Amino acid sequence: MSDRIHFCISCSLLLFMVGLVIAPSNAISPLPEQPLPSQSSVETRQSVQNFLDEESAQTALVSINAGLSAKQNGDMGHYIPLNVVPENMAGKRVQQSPVTAPRPENQNQLKKQSFSRDVRQKLEQTVTTANQLISQTEDTFSRGLLPLSDYHLALNLAYNTKITAADVQNQGRAKLLLNEKKALIQKAVEQLQAFNQPAAQGWYGDLVHARLILAQTDYEIAGVSHNQDQQETALGQITRLSDEYFSVRNEEFSVGEAGLAEYRRASRAVNIARQEQNHFRGVKDETSLMNYAEDLHQIESAVEWFSTNGAGLGRADLVDLSKANLNYVQGKYYQSQNRETESQKFFNDSLQQAKSAWELRMDQYYPRGTANLHDLTTSWILWNASGSELSELKPSQSAAIRQALTAGLDRMVNTADQITDRRGRMAGDISLVHCLKNSEFLIELKNSQNK
Repeated sequence: MSDRIHFCISCSLLLFMVGLVIAPSNAISPLPEQPLPSQSSVETRQSVQNFLDEESAQTALVSINAGLSAKQNGDMGHYIPLNVVPENMAGKRVQQSPVTAPRPENQNQLKKQSFSRDVRQKLEQTVTTANQLISQTEDTFSRGLLPLSDYHLALNLAYNTKITAADVQNQGRAKLLLNEKKALIQKAVEQLQAFNQPAAQGWYGDLVHARLILAQTDYEIAGVSHNQDQQETALGQITRLSDEYFSVRNEEFSVGEAGLAEYRRASRAVNIARQEQNHFRGVKDETSLMNYAEDLHQIESAVEWFSTNGAGLGRADLVDLSKANLNYVQGKYYQSQNRETESQKFFNDSLQQAKSAWELRMDQYYPRGTANLHDLTTSWILWNASGSELSELKPSQSAAIRQALTAGLDRMVNTADQITDRRGRMAGDISLVHCLKNSEFLIELKNSQNK
């Protein structure tokens, strides 16, 4: 009898959550504190790197015209959810700065790439750490110990680090390194394709996601090659695959087979594809960020409901992160409208919420074993993204923001260095933290060159 009661309660929670997320869009305002102008223009000026970065609005890194219904998303309905793939899929192959850098006494030496011995050693160590991150995460992904999204984040950070290190030394290896990354992503696509297990939860969604990442990498390679025809071809693939990716995750989510993080990631993919497509064609984008903000607002509402009802999906850090993601995107919207006061407010709120989530994980959940090193890292990345945006808008706060971020990153490095058991995915997570630290060193070094 007790089991039946628990089952009924679980079903009721799931149905209520689905109802929250698929509610009509006009039932919830995407920007509750300040309504979005009805006739506004969002002009995207994302770099290729911002376009490719997966996990942060920060990392917005960030940034679909993706609604929550089939009506908003065209032909979404024909994709089959619940671990079943379209019949024509079977056997088909894919065609397809916190750190202060050591400074030489003479700044002109930097401009000539005549680095001091300490800087050269630091550069070598930075590249070595990036290579370790690549090899460690490739191994753990191939053994099924690392999700595709985490693997993608690690590859992005590692190869961005290697490209920047080569750039500060005037080695110009971007295209070569991006082709190396593409080969690893192609291998991941083939591994997922070979797995070919429709009954495995999320398998087909992961396969589509991997193909999308491959198309994004093609776009990045075309960008550094200044080949507009290849860019346009890649963007067409990205648009198609992002729609398919969202449709699969949306169907899975509606029946409880995908979580809020997967749904958010898919929504963001469509948003970025729309923005980049419009920017490439010189078309003003009036809807993408608004629709993405609406999706994030609905996710926040679902997380808040879970929190109110004492469910684990509503844990305090997840509530903070859902708010931080939403406020970050709202800040980007008002920034694109040159409405500085509003964008400052939203970026400040996002910073405080991401920082709060990081502190909860660091001080409470990590010591208890209910958050891992990767959880700490991703929350810090969002904190860093919001802090970077706010620092640009309010330079007077920049020093305090960077000081807090530096202290947080240093604390993560110290925490990572205390871990002795490096089995499973742990070695890669530790290298990810060190690679973040080194990437900040490279930013400082590159800024020194530009002075």
